[in-house]
Order: sequence, then structure tokens, then C-alpha cells
Amino acid sequence: MHNIVKPRKKGLTVYSSKLNNAHMNPTDTIEEIRRNNLRILIKECDPPTGVALGAKCKTSASYLSQILTRFKMESGKSREMGSELARKLEKGCEKPEGWMDVVHHEGDIESSGNEIVNLYFAMDSTMRSVLVQQAKMLLQITKK
Repeated sequence: MHNIVKPRKKGLTVYSSKLNNAHMNPTDTIEEIRRNNLRILIKECDPPTGVALGAKCKTSASYLSQILTRFKMESGKSREMGSELARKLEKGCEKPEGWMDVVHHEGDIESSGNEIVNLYFAMDSTMRSVLVQQAKMLLQITKK
């Protein structure tokens, strides 16, 4: 199961391959998806803290905490994660570009499937064709 985020002029829309996915609300905003993925990145750190993630990604741990807690700024808006920080966290945690924008579930068997989908969408059409051909060859080999 995978979810694709398509940019709009303002905000993002999440499209799911399976809207009946019990772990996902099809109306999740990009902010909610990124916040949930931030929690996953923190749990993957050693030790699993915002301080460790901040150090790994050269980002302020207090800023990450403000995003997680939806800290209210003077303007009244909640602190949210923008694309620049999302890409910085992906790079620091060696995730493919766009990983923060896709629904992931900690410990799911689908995690590797999500990673494959993310990699697929990061490829150009030529690379995608090669990948599909190789996957078909692997399936034929395993059927023998």
C-alpha cells in the first residue's frame, strides 16, 4: 500500500492506493503526515530522542519539538514543517527524497514496500521501465 502526495498551488493532497487502509485517514494533511514521519525518524535514532535526530540532521531539537507539539507562534499559527526541513531530515536520515511526504507506519511490513514506491517515483521514465523489466525477470526466476 502506498500513498502519493501531489502538490497543489497551496497545500498538498494525499492520494492512497487503498483508502480503506486502517492506519491512514485519506484526509490527512501534509503537515500531519510529516509530523507522524518525524516521530518515526526520532524512534529510529539511537537514542530515540529529538536531540539525537537534531544532531544527526544538524537541526535544532527545540524546533523539532515545536513541530511535534504544534507550538503556537505569536501569529496564532502552529509551527509546521516546511519542504526545506523535510528534505533536510530525509538527507540526514538517508531516506529517499519525498519520504517525509508519504504515509509510513512504524514497524509495518509495508515499510519496505513504501520505500520501493518512493524510489520508483524518484526515478525518471527510463529507469522505471528498467526496474519493471527486472522485477518481471525476478518473478519468472522465482516461479521456476
